[in-house]
Amino acid sequence: MGKWSRGNRGAALVELAFALPLLIMLLVGMVSAGIAYNHQLALTHSAREGGRYAATLPVADLGMDAWLTEIISQTIDDATGSLGPGVPGRYVCVAYVYPNGLSADDQTTRKVLIGSGPPTTDMAECYVGGDGRPDTERRVQVVVARETDFSAVVFSQTLTIDSEAVNRFEASS
Repeated sequence: MGKWSRGNRGAALVELAFALPLLIMLLVGMVSAGIAYNHQLALTHSAREGGRYAATLPVADLGMDAWLTEIISQTIDDATGSLGPGVPGRYVCVAYVYPNGLSADDQTTRKVLIGSGPPTTDMAECYVGGDGRPDTERRVQVVVARETDFSAVVFSQTLTIDSEAVNRFEASS
């Protein structure tokens, strides 16, 4: 009758029926985790590049409001699609911090983009202190976030991934 008897073929089919769903879950989970990791890398890159761009772009050339909007736009462009208009939970915040609310001439200002709406000035959204830089130093903070789905067939979770960058402001104001 050949190498396999009829009973062995049936046992192999039962083993495949048990193992295949686990293998599919593992494969889908690996692909989903890879996509989430790719989004995290894109966010890290966009925050870092947005901060670098902001640190060298003089505010006087555009005015503070237009300067913040330009930095948000550049940060989104650097995200390679991970912060596009239709991305769920899209969040971009840019802050020009000086000197961190410590004096009457504090110039700290920020602009936030949440979802698909226009950027708005919102003092409660970005972080200012605790970034490891001296409080009296002019600096730029860029915070980006988005939601991504992680799934493994029977298990699904929406994760919020984010990244921050802080750069010393080097341009003439």
